[in-house]
Amino acid sequence: MKRLLSILLVAGILPACGGNDDKRVLTTKNEDGSTTKTEVDVKGMQTAVDDTEKKMEELKKLTPMTLEELKALLPEELNGIKQSNYNSSTMMGYAFASADYKKDEESSLRLAIYDCAGEAGAGWYGLAYWSKMSFQQESSTEYTKSVDLMGKKAVEHCNKENKRCELTFSANDRLLIVLTGENMTAEELREAAKKLNVKIS
Repeated sequence: MKRLLSILLVAGILPACGGNDDKRVLTTKNEDGSTTKTEVDVKGMQTAVDDTEKKMEELKKLTPMTLEELKALLPEELNGIKQSNYNSSTMMGYAFASADYKKDEESSLRLAIYDCAGEAGAGWYGLAYWSKMSFQQESSTEYTKSVDLMGKKAVEHCNKENKRCELTFSANDRLLIVLTGENMTAEELREAAKKLNVKIS
């Protein structure tokens, strides 16, 4: 994590010591001629680096859950949609379980639960959650931003063209929950998140 902070300093995203800027906006030009604006919360990112390092050290000390324990967290029904299938694995060194909830031929919801305990799980927590938490990004076709979810922070990403949205948040002080909706709105994902039987952290 400290290495990532160093990279951001070199890239000019974070100010040098003594800088007063709390936010930076980076504008990049895409291949199709459109532009993407990325707003970086500098002060929040610096604080998050320290908080995340502490959190990751705590996660490394925890005993990973079994696949059966993770699968038990997948509801049989979500947003009024019955579970159609599930998958679980420890292939990447951390455990995860996912399930699909097909609303109709065009719309579906996928729930993935990652256990971030242990060395590999802690690394995934930093990569999949922290790295997206302290910035906002928007173009003509998609956006990524942090949003409020029942008083806690979550990361929301939506592609406006293919109507695909993703909501990522932390739960039970160790889990990463990722809800992905195909042809579903961000609001529908937030409603689904509120119905899960997990404590958001």
